[in-house]
Amino acid sequence: MKIASHVLFFNQDKWILKHIEMVAPFVDKIYVAWSAVPWTYNPAARMMFQNNSNPDFLKQSSYYDKIELIEGTWNLDEEQRNACLDAAKRDDMDYMLIIDADEFYFLNDIANIVNDIKNNPDYDVYNSKFTYYWKDFNHILTPRNASPIQDGVSVAINVKTNCRFIRCRGTNGSRLKQLPYVCWHGSYVLTDEECWSKINIWGHAHQFDVLGWFNNKWKNWTEETTDLHPIEPSAWYKAMPIPKETELPEVLK
Repeated sequence: MKIASHVLFFNQDKWILKHIEMVAPFVDKIYVAWSAVPWTYNPAARMMFQNNSNPDFLKQSSYYDKIELIEGTWNLDEEQRNACLDAAKRDDMDYMLIIDADEFYFLNDIANIVNDIKNNPDYDVYNSKFTYYWKDFNHILTPRNASPIQDGVSVAINVKTNCRFIRCRGTNGSRLKQLPYVCWHGSYVLTDEECWSKINIWGHAHQFDVLGWFNNKWKNWTEETTDLHPIEPSAWYKAMPIPKETELPEVLK
């Protein structure tokens, strides 16, 4: 079985080398998709932001020999991901991990994900569980009266099927396999500047009041602030402190 991974490289110098270090031992190839400009969900984004990550930065990785850089200009998130999927098809890969640069797993869990795919090969998409950090690695976002660890984030796609990305990371796959491993999502472990950039170029930037959310929920946040999710406020009821002894995935240590 040949397995690849893909990652989108837009202003991700903060995490990209850690990401590669995390996934590289488990894959044959890593497709890194790079664009000089952001997507167009926010029509003004290309006037406001540019990609400050230089592709040469990847040469610092000890796994550089596994990396293929895919350069392009994509209007939509799914177009960029499908460019990686097409490269994986060209290279006769069987599966491709779908792990973004700010998503972290324990190494043993990635090994188990790969093994579970091998043992359950006939699915379109494989999902893992997930939880989101908020502001730092000491707070976890949680729904009201529910576990902060939820089902449903895609972690791998079957390259051999007709499955495609159709809306950001979402696919048209109908055969889904839920895996028990947890993605520890660092997408909101950000400075104010990083957050402002993220929400303006995000694939959901057109779905909420970016400035209002940034001022009211992000900049004015305290541990008492509720309804933090930009699109579905109650989905992130609060950011709760976690015990200091909570173990982090290896690449975050």
